[in-house]
Order: sequence, then C-alpha cells, then structure tokens
Amino acid sequence: SKVYVPEYDAYADDIDHLLLKVELDGKSYIVDGGFGMVYQMWQPMELISGTDQPQTPGVFRFLEENGVWYLEKVKRKQWVPGQSVSTSHNVEKEVCRRIYLFTLQPRDIEEFRACNTHLQTAPDSLFVTKSICSLQTTDGVWAVVGWKLTEMKFNYKDNMDLVEIRILADEEMEKTLKEKFNITLDKKFVPVNRSRLSLF
Repeated sequence: SKVYVPEYDAYADDIDHLLLKVELDGKSYIVDGGFGMVYQMWQPMELISGTDQPQTPGVFRFLEENGVWYLEKVKRKQWVPGQSVSTSHNVEKEVCRRIYLFTLQPRDIEEFRACNTHLQTAPDSLFVTKSICSLQTTDGVWAVVGWKLTEMKFNYKDNMDLVEIRILADEEMEKTLKEKFNITLDKKFVPVNRSRLSLF
C-alpha cells in the first residue's frame, strides 16, 4: 500500500506498507498487523467498499474507485485534559483520516526489501527522524515519540477518546520504557524527534 501523509495531503509515491489479503469462506479480508498507533485495525476487515466496520479504535471503511482501494478511519472526538499540548495535525478539523491506498495486484515480499531498507536508514525517513515506541493496550494505545508520552483510551466516554500527553524529562525515559513498555536497554536511550510529521 501507499501510506497517506496528512502534512503533504498526499499518498506516498511508492508502495511503503505491507498488507495481506486473505480468503476465508468465500470472503476476502485485508489483514494489517503492522501499521501501529491509533490507525491500526485490530481485526481483519472484509474487503467491501463503502461499509463501516466498527472496531475498538474506531470505525474503519474501505472505498474502491477504479480498482484502487482506500482505507480510512472515522475519528472520534478527543478529550485532552489540560489541552496545552498539540495532539496532532488539525485534530479538531479532521473528521475522517485517510490511512492508505492499495490495489489487489499480488506482490512478492522481495518488492518490499528496498523500501524497508530506505525506511530504516534514509536520513529523511520518519523511522530515522523520530524515536518511536508504541504498545497496543486492551482499550487503547501508549506511545513514546521523541520525549512525548501519549496514552490514548478509545471510546472513553460519549464516543470520545481520552488522550493524555506528557513531555518526559530525560531522567524519566528509562523508567517509563521499563514500566509502560517492559523495555530495558543496555545503553542510555537518547530520544529523537526531528520530523514535523505527526503520528496521531
């Protein structure tokens, strides 16, 4: 698939995300176990156009146009206590977020090798310009991006997600990674956040 980048209001030029199409009992499903964060589908989605498919993170749907499939997520309102920190790109204005587009053309895993290398090593890659750690919880997601810890609880009340944001001090990082994510590092972790691209 080609991931949508809201800051550029455009999809990636090349495929940059792997999806699986699964056939089961005569129906087609899309499985995506790797998108992460708040736009991650939690269950396989039936490959049908224009039908809302509610899941814990929100309502997802596919739209098909001339052989191109689009995944989007209807966003809930967000309750951010103390709303002093910006949560995302146009969070209040955005009602529906485009996530990615794809076709049903079969691909070989080798077609993703160059893309994966680029995403992991290119100086302008999101995964090089930001340190990212995320964990899906039973009712939401926790993430540390740079020094910012975000804890989101889906559908907290009245069709609204609770979003708690805190900027971590350097001395809090190691404890947070251990307590929230069960991660212990051999070396001191130095957060990175040199990109203007948003993950929420």
